[in-house]
Amino acid sequence: MESEADSTSQRTKAFDLNRMIALSDGIFAFALTLLVLSISVPEISQSSSSSELWSALKQRDQELISYLISFAVIGSFWIRHHKFCGSLKAVDRPLLVINLIYLASISFIPYPTQLLGDFQNPAAFAIYSAAIALSVLVAIVLAEYSRRAELVAVKPSVAEVKSQRFDGNSVVGGFLISIPVVLVTGELWLGYLCWFIGANFQLLQRRRGSGKH
Repeated sequence: MESEADSTSQRTKAFDLNRMIALSDGIFAFALTLLVLSISVPEISQSSSSSELWSALKQRDQELISYLISFAVIGSFWIRHHKFCGSLKAVDRPLLVINLIYLASISFIPYPTQLLGDFQNPAAFAIYSAAIALSVLVAIVLAEYSRRAELVAVKPSVAEVKSQRFDGNSVVGGFLISIPVVLVTGELWLGYLCWFIGANFQLLQRRRGSGKH
């Protein structure tokens, strides 16, 4: 029969975990909402014609693209974090600190998003790529610590851990490699290609392996 002390301990662990999840969801929601502020309203006269308004809006297409990219990125971060929180059975102080650092990196993303939308140059691209790479790196540390501190409900297999590490490192590598590629060539599309390859490297490798058989 469960003792009162054990019952209290379980409630405390559940409370701490729920508090962390609530704060995390709030920060993610805040960051996603802030992204729309990176799309500026055209500064034209209120008496302007429809054609003038459409023309002004077309000049902000890069802002919209940056918004959509960042929304997808933060959305994917939230999905992974949601899955991560679901795997936890408890939290401790170091995990809470690491999670706060992770949330700080997430809440920062709207700023480089606006830079990339406004300037569309290698410097803005490099700042954005570095910000995303930092978020992924902290997420990797978060997952690694939770496993080593035995805070996960079900211990993943060696194969699962290896796959997760490979996937995370590939994403980080794609964003970090894109920085010198764009700074040297000045071509942003090459940087976007690095992002795509990094995010899908494991999948591309599997397809290549299956194609040989």
